[in-house]
Amino acid sequence: MNSEQCRVARAMMGWTIKQLSRKVRVAQRTISEFETEGRVRPEIRSRIRSLFVVSGIEFIEDDDGIGLKRRFNLDEYLGREEDRASYLPIAELASPMADTAG
Repeated sequence: MNSEQCRVARAMMGWTIKQLSRKVRVAQRTISEFETEGRVRPEIRSRIRSLFVVSGIEFIEDDDGIGLKRRFNLDEYLGREEDRASYLPIAELASPMADTAG
């Protein structure tokens, strides 16, 4: 995990630097320096990465490059579906189209 992956994973989780530092039990400065300068002890990098993995972040490294994917647990997924169901159906949002068939 590099510093950019850390920043993106943290954003995907919706965590602030303060929240991540508390979860990993390190100083905020440690997280900030890692994200901006890439400096962190290997054991702390490992703890940060492990926390993200346990929280549903998948680190992808292949021939195309590196990336991240977020996996939701069932409760998160169902909560997202409930949120989507509260929106107006797409048909209600679409503007009426003219019938060109005649």
